[in-house]
Amino acid sequence: MSTFTFGRMLGSLFGTASPAQPRPDARSSAQPAPVVVGQGARNERHVNVAGQAMLFRDEGGVVVQFLPAFDFELKQTAVGMKLMPSLAPHWEVLREHTGTLTDAIATAIREAQPTEFEAGAALSARKRSEPASQQLRQRDDAIVDAVVSAPAAQASEAHSGAPKRTERPRYGVLKEWGEKEFPDGNRPGKTYESFCITLQHRGGTDVVQGEGLRDAIAEANCRVGDRVEVRRVGKTKVPAVDKRGRPKLDSSGAQVLWDKWLWSIKKS
Repeated sequence: MSTFTFGRMLGSLFGTASPAQPRPDARSSAQPAPVVVGQGARNERHVNVAGQAMLFRDEGGVVVQFLPAFDFELKQTAVGMKLMPSLAPHWEVLREHTGTLTDAIATAIREAQPTEFEAGAALSARKRSEPASQQLRQRDDAIVDAVVSAPAAQASEAHSGAPKRTERPRYGVLKEWGEKEFPDGNRPGKTYESFCITLQHRGGTDVVQGEGLRDAIAEANCRVGDRVEVRRVGKTKVPAVDKRGRPKLDSSGAQVLWDKWLWSIKKS
């Protein structure tokens, strides 16, 4: 028997065994869960700044300003690989502000539209005679009043329980779906391709058109022959792309957005 083994036996008999090594705490190595923003938390505000949707989130010592952004990835299509944008945007950090949530929103609006306030001040001789600090204070107060009143109005509408207006649903048996050509109302004699579904019912057939129907069919796990209820429930913004799948940009280099209708499909 080795000396090491004999020593361990004596230690166990007389209580002199070396203490067991502490096991690492699994909780200490666990990574904190990622924070999901834009879910309507108490410390968040959604505000349109110069026509652009923005999200402001109060993190305690700093207010973070987010803007919507889209990811692009290569996808296989019927005409080969294309760089396709994601269907929904994610929130991307734009900048950080010091101070309160209301101060950060007021600063963002003031910096986005400086000429509008300057032109309004130049029209009045009385305002030109006022001290500059007083003009800035009045301007910020007006911005804050407009920003703070908007969430309150939205909250009252949300709690009022008033139903949102939606189009009447369409019913029928799902006969087919896919891309079809439709006449272009803006260009006489021209056509364009769009996704659509065909519903068959007692009175005949209905062709329902909309790119958002792709997502609704996938979510409802529809098959040809299913009896369904189709309803248009709203719309969202999606990045515009050209015929080659490349993102469309405006003259300033910003992503052009298109309106996309959202659909709901239920099996009946």
